[in-house]
Amino acid sequence: MSDRRYYERDEYRERSHDRGRSHGRDYERTHRDRNGRRDHGEGSSSHGYGRSSHSSRHDDRSRSNSSRYDRRSSRERDRYSPPGRSSAYESSSHRPYESSRRSSYGSPERSSSRYESSSRKSSYDYDSYDRPRASSSKVPYYEYEGGGSGSSSHRSHYPSERSPPPPLPQPSTSFRPPKTRGFRGGGGGRGSKRGGGDASRGSRRGNRAITDLIVTRPTSLNTKKGTTGTTITLLANYFRIIKKPDWNIYKYRVDFIPEVEALNHKKAIMRRQIPKLGSFQFDGAMIFSPYKYASDPMVIVEKDEKDDPIQINVRFVGQLLSTDGQYTHLLNLIMRATIESLNMQRAYGPKGTKYFDALQKIDINTQNLQVWPGFCTAIRQHERDIMICTELTHKVIRMENCYNVMQHYSRDPDSVKKELIGKVVVTEYNNATYRIDDVDFSLSPSSSFEKKSGERTTFLQYFRDRYNCTIRDTRQPLLVSRSKAKDVRAGRPEVLNLVPELCRLTGLTEEMRTNFRLMRDLAQHTRVKPDMRVKRFLELNRRIQHEEKARDVMRKWEMDLDRHLVEFTGRVLPTELIYFGNRQEETPRNADWTGALTRNRLFETDKLINWHCVCTNRDFGVVSKFLSFLSSAARNSGLDLADPRIIRIDNPRVQAYINAIEQACNDSSQIIMCVVPSQDASRYGAIKKKSFVERAVPTQVILTKVMSNDKILKSVSAKLMVQMNCKLGNAPWTVKIPASGIMTVGFDVTYDVRDKRKSYGALVATMDLRQCNSFFSTVSQHSHGEEMSNFLVVNMMKALKQYQYIHHEPPKKIIFYRDGVGEGDLSHVLEFEVRKLSNDLKAMYGEGAPKLTYIIVTKRINTRLFSRTHHGECTNAPPGTVVDDIITLPERYDFFIVSQSTKEGTISPTSYNVIFDESGFSADKIQIWTYKMTHLYYNWSGNVKVPAVCQYAQKLAFLVGQFINQEPTHLLEKKLYFL
Repeated sequence: MSDRRYYERDEYRERSHDRGRSHGRDYERTHRDRNGRRDHGEGSSSHGYGRSSHSSRHDDRSRSNSSRYDRRSSRERDRYSPPGRSSAYESSSHRPYESSRRSSYGSPERSSSRYESSSRKSSYDYDSYDRPRASSSKVPYYEYEGGGSGSSSHRSHYPSERSPPPPLPQPSTSFRPPKTRGFRGGGGGRGSKRGGGDASRGSRRGNRAITDLIVTRPTSLNTKKGTTGTTITLLANYFRIIKKPDWNIYKYRVDFIPEVEALNHKKAIMRRQIPKLGSFQFDGAMIFSPYKYASDPMVIVEKDEKDDPIQINVRFVGQLLSTDGQYTHLLNLIMRATIESLNMQRAYGPKGTKYFDALQKIDINTQNLQVWPGFCTAIRQHERDIMICTELTHKVIRMENCYNVMQHYSRDPDSVKKELIGKVVVTEYNNATYRIDDVDFSLSPSSSFEKKSGERTTFLQYFRDRYNCTIRDTRQPLLVSRSKAKDVRAGRPEVLNLVPELCRLTGLTEEMRTNFRLMRDLAQHTRVKPDMRVKRFLELNRRIQHEEKARDVMRKWEMDLDRHLVEFTGRVLPTELIYFGNRQEETPRNADWTGALTRNRLFETDKLINWHCVCTNRDFGVVSKFLSFLSSAARNSGLDLADPRIIRIDNPRVQAYINAIEQACNDSSQIIMCVVPSQDASRYGAIKKKSFVERAVPTQVILTKVMSNDKILKSVSAKLMVQMNCKLGNAPWTVKIPASGIMTVGFDVTYDVRDKRKSYGALVATMDLRQCNSFFSTVSQHSHGEEMSNFLVVNMMKALKQYQYIHHEPPKKIIFYRDGVGEGDLSHVLEFEVRKLSNDLKAMYGEGAPKLTYIIVTKRINTRLFSRTHHGECTNAPPGTVVDDIITLPERYDFFIVSQSTKEGTISPTSYNVIFDESGFSADKIQIWTYKMTHLYYNWSGNVKVPAVCQYAQKLAFLVGQFINQEPTHLLEKKLYFL
């Protein structure tokens, strides 16, 4: 039908300061299937200028206990937002700050799987602007709907064997052990919430609480393993941690007499105890160690810096469980210390810590770019073993610096600030990353500041002495980077000043992303095939095995790293048959049925008799030619398509299109096609708002240049016809539905790009798919601080009302797929959303209430699955691959499904976590139903990464939050008008 191109979801997006979405989303692109996603970049430890001291934070992992929900008040959100044009933090004195500053910026990272994953852009979806661009005024071409601390690794000697620590000195008789509150031998110390202790001691790191993992696996669940499908041997990007069978992590409460207030003093004292106690981690109140000390309590006498005696009381609290927050956190600290011994550049981002190898940087001279390859890792307890998940990542750096940008705008303050504020830069002298919050034109490199020693010096002299850098322009203004309030509280500087000449920009501009040649050249280095990806994983393993420091870190914790990727058995579900009109059925190849769609009539069609086309006088000839192709495609597909009434306008201004739509609506138009000459977000938003809010009529927006491209004209017309047919409420295909009485629901949330205090929750539900292929959609707006579960339940009741109206009875079962939930939000969703929905269903229907199954869907994960060919080469796991053991989590009822296929890069599975289930379905049936639902997204003639209702909900929520900014009319709720 058309030349479908696949692009990996390597992430080139720069992270905006206040992301419209804090949760995982996959955003589709347009015709060339650019399903790239907006990445949140990396930062790195560095030196800068400021007023505070150094601190660090632990790394977050997409699959570890680190995903946090930032529940700030609107006042705090405003406080953390970047400043306006005038600097709010200019200071009379500035001094070098030699510490670490974390920031995030875009990279083409992550996995090559991301371009082909989650709803690769529909090859016929020309009316779907699926990727959020809060700061962009452009809309994808086609139709816009078609076409987003280091571990304290001690330097002292650690015992290498699990033997009792050396004999301890006798305690002084002049000291008496302190009385401790809440002590229980089984874990009652104050360092852990689980032990009944005070959350303020031993349970926080940096200003963030370390919470326990949420156990969502039902106690009554016998097995979460399915049986349907053929077995297949798989590899995953995990390495097992080899340890002794009786290996555990023990926690001990530490008290000082007299009390030591400063945390750094406490840590300094405890570091001197390593030869006595063996390897351990100390957080200021608790010791975490692989050793079980013979003496309990243990009393150690030490001298402070004034040579005064200090008594240290060490009491056994208990054993860390795999669900304890400190357990996962401690494992990640150990892994961080191991990776950092490889001398790789560390960078921080919202998805955790990443490590880049600057020595292996790749220069793309033709595009004036540089790519740093790297890794991100996460360690966690899985079903039977502790495993390290390793994934490739890349960092993109532009060769131009901020000084070049200033020269381009002739140092016009307003233009320079508009261009630079919000960007992330990397410093040339130490590869540190910073976010630009302001430009201070009152300062220059000739300005002086006061150092920590009290000596005053200039920026010129400082860089010359410390980094041997010569600043050429002594009159250039300085950049300002401001730490967030929580970072300031953690001891980081409030204000950092940077020299533009020494700061290189990172990430890609909008212009770069639309440059096909640039993206192609970049993808050659970032789109890694499975076989090469596995080789790079093994190469990292070899580096760890051959690095003495890395082996020493793991040896001190009595660990070793398996030299091979984990290998296990998975299953491949049977291929789903695709049903078209006239009872024709087709077997898709590689999760794609584009060819079958062109050969067969659509499953459901309608009569499109009264419809309109709006175009400019200049485009009338191109539109007439395109309409003839569209009519031919309609005849082949069984759609009764009459010629449209063409409304010609004199100019492409917004008001001209609004007037034309009003005219068409007065003529009772079924659907309106708007042909626009260029991408313009304001015009697109005005068209959609007029049609979806005021007039309740579906619209199709398409670019003139798409119609005028003869090479793809036939393909575009055929696919556009399919999309228009869907907007009228018809299904182009379906799959075999094994059970009746089931409502499938998808829910997603996005923020309003104009007002971050508002967000929109979109719910899309199927009716009984065994009887009819109809959907119900609704959107609700809620402000920051309002409980989302209230809106979710109200929308759910609307969907149930529509179900009863069609089928005259409520559904027997509801399978609810919830997207956009981080690990830190699981308890909130379970406690509020699930509980309220379940209670309201029982209150409404009594004993006949539908049985609810609630599943969390996570697309952005680091897990990769590979299979081997007969020649021993690694390739992508085939579509339908299910994994429900070995790499899943013991505290969850979870599984992975690979629902798509790709010829380039590495495919990414989707993680499903069943947090509530009263349906009585076996794990097999839930997995099969989930896989079936990935076939029903009508904007793409192939499988998508998530169940179709999730993809519909994401698309609807994004359309409303990005363009319409208010709830659509309820008159369109029974159609997929937002495709």
